[in-house]
Amino acid sequence: MSHRHPSATGRDDGAATSPEARIAEVHAADVAKARTLLKDAIASAREQWLPGNAIADALVQELIDLGSRGAPPARTSAYLRGVAHLLDDAAAAPRTN
Repeated sequence: MSHRHPSATGRDDGAATSPEARIAEVHAADVAKARTLLKDAIASAREQWLPGNAIADALVQELIDLGSRGAPPARTSAYLRGVAHLLDDAAAAPRTN
């Protein structure tokens, strides 16, 4: 017997969703919510005239704290190197005005 699950939009797409796809959907929704919360916190910090570099330093410290909770240090540093690589890529990308 096949179980049908509604998609993230609440509609039934007629096909069973794989566990991996469902996990990816939930993760994407969690990331979207976390980004909204972080954007609101950053906006609040800017409204309080905190400089951008202080906000960025605080975010990096929080990333380190978050990444190191229960994870081996090598895993945390690999994650942060990946973040640095993404920042390098973003800085190197051509800008359009």
